[in-house]
Amino acid sequence: MVCIKSFIGAQAFQALAIMASPTPQISKDTGGELMAQASIYMCEHTYWNGQCRNELVDLNRCYNVPGGWNDRISSIRNDSKSFYKCVWYLDGNCQGGSYENQEDANLADGNGRFNDSISSYSCKQK
Repeated sequence: MVCIKSFIGAQAFQALAIMASPTPQISKDTGGELMAQASIYMCEHTYWNGQCRNELVDLNRCYNVPGGWNDRISSIRNDSKSFYKCVWYLDGNCQGGSYENQEDANLADGNGRFNDSISSYSCKQK
């Protein structure tokens, strides 16, 4: 009897998890086509400390970092890295040196070139 209760409980939990999954947004601007977006996470200090923010970004489009975040980011993560690849740039408008690591909790290590230096980013489908 306990085994049946465990099985039913697991099935109920799985159904709730499926219902809670986010669905892609439909844009009226694209004639009702699904619009893919990547999710990126950035923090002002290393190892996800300090002020952090999550951004949903359209693919194949360049974004300058949000106001007040220019040359202030010390950790980055592409939460959609299974499907999309993001590139981080030293200068605005996706110019200058670029960095393709999809997750870096400490931009200050190594040569530290991208620590407090990211000004823009873009994401595309793999």
